[in-house]
Amino acid sequence: MYRFFKIFVLFCCYYFSTFTVFAESIAVIVNAANPIGEINKKQLVDIYTGRHIAFPDGRIAEPVDLADSDTLKADFYYKLTGLSVSRVNSYWARLRFTGRYLPPYQVANHESVLAYVANNTASIGYVQLTTGRPLPAKVKVVYIVK
Repeated sequence: MYRFFKIFVLFCCYYFSTFTVFAESIAVIVNAANPIGEINKKQLVDIYTGRHIAFPDGRIAEPVDLADSDTLKADFYYKLTGLSVSRVNSYWARLRFTGRYLPPYQVANHESVLAYVANNTASIGYVQLTTGRPLPAKVKVVYIVK
């Protein structure tokens, strides 16, 4: 009986840890008509920090961002750059002051990101990957932030 209990506990730990990893993943998405198949972390950071305004193939990239109050935004920037949202906002304030750069377009929630990316072939955004909720057919995943 004790052996069965140990096996059951180990199984539960493994089972729930895989969902935790998946639930904490962030999908970077583009419009399904976008020819980009994948993007690497450096290219993604360059687009979201304004260093590059185009995808690797040279086409214009229009990043979309969540509101500052959204915890997914904090996770996204911290996992990519190691910076908090307030540090990212300070960075963008300095760039805006020069008049050359604008921060990513902000939307209110995850559904708005999906709708924006689905309707704009040049857009790139990020959403939470969740079990049981597939992404719409009009978008595709090009990078997973873990």
